[in-house]
Amino acid sequence: MGIFSRKTKQDVTLDLTEDPVIDLRSGDRPPVWGFPTRCPACGDYGYLDRIDVRHELMFQHCPTCFERWETPRSSTVADA
Repeated sequence: MGIFSRKTKQDVTLDLTEDPVIDLRSGDRPPVWGFPTRCPACGDYGYLDRIDVRHELMFQHCPTCFERWETPRSSTVADA
């Protein structure tokens, strides 16, 4: 027998009878400046096309319903 002894393997049993619950819904968080918001028409996530720094506007579009909208900085809560 050496200095180091081998550890015995422990029997690992997973209980798969009960499905885990994972909540992937995001809550109704207020919009943040510099991040895309939800589409006002269908509620899906939008893409941020560009930001007009001079007029403080975010230009966005929805890939699902092809809606386009603008979000002013005054309607967001915080900076990114």
